[in-house]
Amino acid sequence: MNLAYFRKSSFDAEKTGENLQKEAKELGLEVIGQTKLPAGNGVVFLICNSTWIGNLMAFDANLIGLLPCSVAIVSKNNEIIIGMGSPSILGNVSQNPAISQLAADIDVKLKELIHKAAGVGPLKPAGVKLYSTTTCPYCKMEARWLDDKKIKYNEVHVDIDQKEAEVMVRKTGQMGVPVTAILFEDGEEEYIVGFDKTKLEQILNVK
Repeated sequence: MNLAYFRKSSFDAEKTGENLQKEAKELGLEVIGQTKLPAGNGVVFLICNSTWIGNLMAFDANLIGLLPCSVAIVSKNNEIIIGMGSPSILGNVSQNPAISQLAADIDVKLKELIHKAAGVGPLKPAGVKLYSTTTCPYCKMEARWLDDKKIKYNEVHVDIDQKEAEVMVRKTGQMGVPVTAILFEDGEEEYIVGFDKTKLEQILNVK
């Protein structure tokens, strides 16, 4: 599970910020405020949607602090990058399907915002790895689902392969399975904990 989502911008920091504010309004989002980072290294915009806040408060007000409403534009290694906290954190801490769906919807909308502000397209998956065990029923369900969708993937059984088990735990902090690793064309990885069909459909662009 990634904690954040960042992309390299095609523009300088000022233009990226202008794009962000313009595109946010066009996507029905509210630019609530902004704050500059120390040493002029960037700026963080507070961008949200009152409907998201209202729905989350109705579902579970205890999770309001996990709503990803901050979008950062920072200078790193002579490049401008723009990103946000991952909405998947919100979905993963709750057993409520409505919150999981809300998190997935937020993820789609904010990634669209970041792509438009940065002048880039969505990342394309280049590979899928399924961490499973030989006895896990949910792993078998996900494997069948991937097969049905004709998605190529590499399955590793962490109850047999100790090295792969160590990799999974190190990268995700998770002991349970299934965990799905999505490798993107730029070398970035995203980890999906559990058999989350909504998230898989979104990233792999299947229905």
